[in-house]
Amino acid sequence: MRRSAQREGGPVTMRRAVAAVALLAAGCATETIPPDVPKSVREFAIAPYEIHEECADMAVGDRLDYRFEAQAPVAFHLYYREGLAFVSPVSRESVQEFAGVFAAKAGRRYCLQWEAGQRGALIDYRLRLLREGTAP
Repeated sequence: MRRSAQREGGPVTMRRAVAAVALLAAGCATETIPPDVPKSVREFAIAPYEIHEECADMAVGDRLDYRFEAQAPVAFHLYYREGLAFVSPVSRESVQEFAGVFAAKAGRRYCLQWEAGQRGALIDYRLRLLREGTAP
């Protein structure tokens, strides 16, 4: 028996599934965050229901210091790929600001992802990839 998308969570779930497939096909399309170089972005526009990502290749013990503010609520995920699966050790829905320091437990590419809602969003964010042993 086939289940409908509506019963599985509706259009938002379908959009996420489509976005995940697109990301799987393209990988993280952005350049990676360089180590020990702070990156600051102001008023980055994300269109309604679109996604913006920043990715970093991290080794065990590396830390990613991140913070952001959005003028409208966004979904935020810090994720990595494990085969065909997307694993999100940090995930927040409908937030306008958030900050943290993520420590890599395995060497791989980790991505920060912001997803705008119906209104779209302007985001300000600051990122810094700190190699193991580097002071903040």
